[in-house]
Amino acid sequence: MPYYNPVFWVASDDHLDKKIEDQVILLKRATSNNARHIRGLLPPSALELLVVCPKTQEILRLIEWEDEIGRIFINLIQDSGLLRKGHFKTTWHNNPDGRGISPPHHIHFPTVKYSLAGSKTYAYPVKQGDNYLDALKKFCHDTNIVIDGVSIPLLRRWKS
Repeated sequence: MPYYNPVFWVASDDHLDKKIEDQVILLKRATSNNARHIRGLLPPSALELLVVCPKTQEILRLIEWEDEIGRIFINLIQDSGLLRKGHFKTTWHNNPDGRGISPPHHIHFPTVKYSLAGSKTYAYPVKQGDNYLDALKKFCHDTNIVIDGVSIPLLRRWKS
């Protein structure tokens, strides 16, 4: 099952948030039927996918956008808050334990001590994600979201 377990990146005096990790590890699906381009709500090159977890029937939102200078951001959102945040083509990130994550890509995850709502968060490095679609694929792979049903040409068309 594709899911990246970030436990290696957490300091020994902290732990992953079990409730959130239990949600992230579950298989989830996104399809072209529930993909939509967002205009006016986010910067240009923005996309929202509704993501369904078949086991719980919960619907999550995955929002991806590219800013004016080419940085790519992805959020996986549950009603109760953020589950993951991806930052692609960005600068250094410093974890709360002092370990630095070198550019260009990393994915943030919550722990018991540090939620994703605060300015201090944990992240792990990723090597893929040099463009909008690669970032989406890598993020979905690491969070166990199947995007096979999403039309990649459709996503390319929406990016313009």
